[in-house]
Amino acid sequence: MTMLAQYDRARAALAEATKVDEVLPLLDELEHVKLYAKQIRDKALLADASVFQLRAERRLGILLAAAKEAGQLAEKGRRRAAPADDGAALPATLEEIGVDRKLSAAAQKLAALSDRDFESGVEATRERVISGRAKIIDDAPIGGARAIMAGRVEADDSLDYFPTPPWATRALFEHVIPAIDVELPMRLAWEPACGEGHIAEVLREYVPVVYASDIHDYGYAAARRDFLKADATSAPEVDWIVTNPPFDDAAIEFVLRARELAPNVAMFFRSQWAVEGIGRYERLFRDAPPTLCAFFVERVPLVKGRWDPDASTATAYCWLLWCDSVPPLPTFWIPPGCREGLTRPDDIERFTAHPVRSLVREEEAA
Repeated sequence: MTMLAQYDRARAALAEATKVDEVLPLLDELEHVKLYAKQIRDKALLADASVFQLRAERRLGILLAAAKEAGQLAEKGRRRAAPADDGAALPATLEEIGVDRKLSAAAQKLAALSDRDFESGVEATRERVISGRAKIIDDAPIGGARAIMAGRVEADDSLDYFPTPPWATRALFEHVIPAIDVELPMRLAWEPACGEGHIAEVLREYVPVVYASDIHDYGYAAARRDFLKADATSAPEVDWIVTNPPFDDAAIEFVLRARELAPNVAMFFRSQWAVEGIGRYERLFRDAPPTLCAFFVERVPLVKGRWDPDASTATAYCWLLWCDSVPPLPTFWIPPGCREGLTRPDDIERFTAHPVRSLVREEEAA
């Protein structure tokens, strides 16, 4: 499915959405549409997606407010201590329905606006995105609409950076690679889109030598380089390349380049990316199917620009592995409990720092 088709599908789905769990996936899809629009520098598409995201959040706020009014949603996310005398079901918490508290608060603020104020804010948001301005020219709030919406839309030149939770990378080593059941070398690894070090620091827990690089300077990598321009003469010789690659078409290029440079490759993707897309099938999966598709059965929340240990998501993720010495294997499901079982006591201190606080920093050169 093309990105534009995905956007059209999201718009149609919002018009029919009557439940919270019908809106949440749309918000995730719209985030990806925005990333795509930034990559192709299409400000009109970015503006449309940003505005539509506001409409989706407003719809979510309306549904949450209605659920509270009907007693279906617990106040402040708390359950009743016991069922009602009439046997009515206990109200659900925000966590149980997969809604982040910050998203809930923002959505309900949008829902509380009058139609006139909301539409005024929508037009101001569209103008802001099209012009590329960091702030709306007239930022005096109209019923609070512009102030609220300005906080929901990022500048169009912001980086497409979504750190991977540390427990999700540990799941790769604790569950996925062992499922291959073949002894594979693991002496040197390369994280070529390391960002602030969220994957690279976990790699250091399992691999003796880790190279970390990125095309942008996030303050972590020893080497700043464009991975897609790397070749066999300039790239480090490694056993593994492990990363959360850039979004959309660049991701295919990342896989192809990684397979040229290392015998073993592990990439973190949205599950939808792994199972849909004619272009991906023709350029990648048809001739180079993964050795192993490993799908998380629990959700892996990704937040732009940071790791939020308390975040939630409606998007499913997976690890795809290509190993030269191993033929394709049956699909593997990463068991539940990784988020709790593979999170370490010092993770919050280490992985919420900017950049990630490194326990062991090798002298790296790419």
